[in-house]
Amino acid sequence: MHNLQLTEDQDIVVDTVRKFVGETVAPVVQDADEHRRALRAEFEGLAELGMFGLCVSEANGGAGMGLLPLAAALEAVGAHSSSLARLWIEQDQCAAAIEAAGGDQMEAVVAGAMPSSFVGPEHRLTIAAGRVSGTALVVAGAAAAQQFVVAARDGDTQVLALVAGAAATRTAVRSLGLVSADCARIEFTAVEAVLLATGDAAQQAIAKARLVAWIGTAACAIGSGMAAIDAAKKHAGERIAFGKPLLVQQAVQRKLIECRRQVDGARQLTWHAARLADLGQDAADTALQARIGAVDAMVVAADEAIQIHGGFGYTVEYQVERHYRDGKMLEVLDGGSDKLRDELASRQFA
Repeated sequence: MHNLQLTEDQDIVVDTVRKFVGETVAPVVQDADEHRRALRAEFEGLAELGMFGLCVSEANGGAGMGLLPLAAALEAVGAHSSSLARLWIEQDQCAAAIEAAGGDQMEAVVAGAMPSSFVGPEHRLTIAAGRVSGTALVVAGAAAAQQFVVAARDGDTQVLALVAGAAATRTAVRSLGLVSADCARIEFTAVEAVLLATGDAAQQAIAKARLVAWIGTAACAIGSGMAAIDAAKKHAGERIAFGKPLLVQQAVQRKLIECRRQVDGARQLTWHAARLADLGQDAADTALQARIGAVDAMVVAADEAIQIHGGFGYTVEYQVERHYRDGKMLEVLDGGSDKLRDELASRQFA
C-alpha cells in the first residue's frame, strides 16, 4: 500500500475546498435539494477556485496534481452535497477524456466556462458518418451542459466525439436523489459530432474518464457516508431513551461502528486507487472495487442513520434521508453498481 499523505500544496487545495463548502455550499444545500434547484452558482464557485484542472497537466492549463487531491476534495464536497460533487466529476471526466485524446478544447472546460457532461459507453451510443445516435437515460449535469463528450461505436470501432449541447434533445429527470445535479435524459438523433479520437486512442481516453468517475464517485460517497454517521452519532448523543442517551446503548454503538468500518475501508481503497493512477500504474480494478464498495457503504451508513434518528430520519431537516436518496441514485450511474460488479468480474476472471 502506497503512502496516502497529501503534499503541502495538495493540503492547501483541499483546505480551500473545505472552506468553500462550509461557507458557500452547506448553508444552501438543504433548500436547494428541497426545491430541486441546481447548484450552478456553486459549480461556478468551484470554477473560480480553479478546481476543474486538478487532474489536467500544467501544459494544458491545469494544476497537474493528479487524482489523490481530487478524491480528498470530493470527500469534503460529498459530505454536504453529492449533487455538486457529481457535477464536478462530470466536468473532470470531460477534461480528462479530451486531454487523453489530444484535443484542443481544454481551456473552456478546465475554466468551467463550458459546462460539460460525459456520456459513457454504458449508454451504447452509435456513430456513423460523423453523426451520433442513441439515448442516454440519465446523465448528471446534462440539463445545463453546453457540450457532451460522448463514447460511441462505429461498428466495432470505439470513438470519442464532442457534441454541442443544443444539438441533442434533453428532458429533465425527476430523480430520487442528486436532485440538484441537473440530471437529464438525452436523445441523440443523428446529431453532428466532432471526432476527438478513434480506436485505441479513443479507448484510452474513455478509460481515463471512467477512472475519474469511479474514484470521484467513491470519494463523494465516502464524504456522504461519514456525514450520515456523524449526524447519527450527534442525534444518538442527544436523544434520551430509557433514561440514558441512545449513544451509550450497545446496539446503537455496534451499528455506528459497522458503518464506520465499511466507510473507512472504502476510503483506504479509494485513496490507494488514486495513488496508483497518479503513479502511472494500472488502477482500474482497484478503482472499480473502491467505487462499488464506497457507494455500498454510503447507502448502509445513511440507512442506519435514518433508523437511529427514528421518525426524524425521514424529515428533510435532519438531512440523513438526503444522503440515502443520493446514495441510491449513485448506484445507478456509470452503468449501475451491478453492471460494474460484472465488469470487475470479467476483468478478474476472464
